[in-house]
Amino acid sequence: MKRILLLLCATICYGVVCAQMPARKALMGMQGKPASGGIAIDTVYPKATMAALKLRKGDIILSIDQKPTPSLEAYGQVAGSIRGGEKITVDYLRDGKRKTATGKAIMRPYETSDKAEVLYDWVPFKSGQLRSITYKPKGKTNVPCILLIPGYGCGSIENYSKSYNGRLIDDWLINGFAVVTIEKSGLGDSFGCAPCSEVDIQTDIDSFDAGYRYMENLPFVDKNKLFIWGHSMGGTIAPEIAKKYNPRGVMVFGCVFRPWSEFLLEMHRVQKPLLENLTLTQTEDFTRTIQKIYYEFFVLKKLPEQLVKIPEYKDLVISELGYKPTSNDMWGRHWKFWQQIDSLDMARSWAAVKCPVLVIHGGTDYEQCSLVEPMMIEKTVNEAYPGHAQWITIPDLDHFMMTSKDWPEAVKNFRDAQYAKGNYNKKLSAQTVQWLQSQR
Repeated sequence: MKRILLLLCATICYGVVCAQMPARKALMGMQGKPASGGIAIDTVYPKATMAALKLRKGDIILSIDQKPTPSLEAYGQVAGSIRGGEKITVDYLRDGKRKTATGKAIMRPYETSDKAEVLYDWVPFKSGQLRSITYKPKGKTNVPCILLIPGYGCGSIENYSKSYNGRLIDDWLINGFAVVTIEKSGLGDSFGCAPCSEVDIQTDIDSFDAGYRYMENLPFVDKNKLFIWGHSMGGTIAPEIAKKYNPRGVMVFGCVFRPWSEFLLEMHRVQKPLLENLTLTQTEDFTRTIQKIYYEFFVLKKLPEQLVKIPEYKDLVISELGYKPTSNDMWGRHWKFWQQIDSLDMARSWAAVKCPVLVIHGGTDYEQCSLVEPMMIEKTVNEAYPGHAQWITIPDLDHFMMTSKDWPEAVKNFRDAQYAKGNYNKKLSAQTVQWLQSQR
């Protein structure tokens, strides 16, 4: 009976007293864009907070709870801290007149699935708790399980159902695999943790370390059949976890082997002509200049505020590293995050992974655009443990798990968010399931 009640609550709370935990984050239910002094509403969704407050398209949100929202970033920071049931006050403009709306925030609904029991829980982490969401095949027990480690961004696991991650999870579920997802520090419902945008790579590693330990203790998983999946930056974190716990197997896709100060140069040579229409000579001029900046930033560990003072570097430090005097942000994370990644010795990490490894490369992946990366992972693992690593290339697979015939089409598909419109490359699922079943 207790089990039934817990599932009806859409939470399991193993080892955690649920009553002590805060409400889920609010569902704001609005899309907008920057406008003069605030955020202009494009869309208001029903059964969400903005609809309950009777805001509508064309209104300009000026502040929430007396906190100004002059940019989408500011709006996100304020809105992301509101939990269901809390009182909320929104100041806005409608037809040029200032107005105020007050009410209670609407809690984000729990996810449901026709393929799985969706289990919400908390994982202790440092001085707080991380939200976990586990997908368990319906009616199954003693199932193999996969810990999903995503890319570097500070996006919540609550968004997976609408992304490529959700498509992959669904196919794993259909084939009998449970999947554990866990928030990075401070994201989603998590509380008492530093914001994702301010933490370093070691904090990310520690959060997925906690996720693996959580997976080990789930009562319905087969502890001899635990796997790790790492996509993009998740493929950098995966061996850091695997070398410690020795799971049944590790799968990585679209990840990097070389230090970032090296890999980024090759990425620029691919992406500058592709994304910015630079000629190859213009690209080479750019690359040779940014190489100097990268050496001083990544290798010599100089601060962005030091580099921006060098006249030759100033413009690129601002345009390429995103430097702002009052911000630590660089490419969506704290700048220390990137310096630490460059210091990771992936050769030593992969050489310490004792379990089987599947390395997947997408032939139209313009993000991780080099065959050197999967080749070196495969060779490093097999040098330490012959026959443990397998490398496969899916020719029409891009970085965001879509079917794309070449790099230009991959760029277009990403910009159009085609993965949300059904353009998921099923070959990725097929290859991972085939490999997973071979390890079982």
